[in-house]
Amino acid sequence: MTWEEAIALFEKQLTAAQVVLDSGFGSNPGENNSLYRRRKEMAEIALSALRPVSRERVEKVWSGCPYCKEDSDGYVQKFGAYSIQNGELTTGHCKPQKIKFCPHCSSPLTDEAVEMVMERMETIR
Repeated sequence: MTWEEAIALFEKQLTAAQVVLDSGFGSNPGENNSLYRRRKEMAEIALSALRPVSRERVEKVWSGCPYCKEDSDGYVQKFGAYSIQNGELTTGHCKPQKIKFCPHCSSPLTDEAVEMVMERMETIR
């Protein structure tokens, strides 16, 4: 079975479960509702796993840490003698270095880094 066939199958399962829930069809409505709610949830989980990786999913998983993510005031916490801002690692005595990933949490900091993560996740599929 291909990815596309699996997606089509789970989309049909999702639609069928929703039709049953909307119609109240069945001899034991309470039991059917519970069964079809679980069936619908399983189809939704399978579809989310089968669909391609999106930029939003990558950013949700690697949301950043206090050392690489600005707070509401635009400040970034410092760790040791280093600070990270706008994809640059700054030390007290060297010029800023461009970095793609946070050295503390491995969160992607640039568009290129997000693309790299998306490509890696696609190869896992």
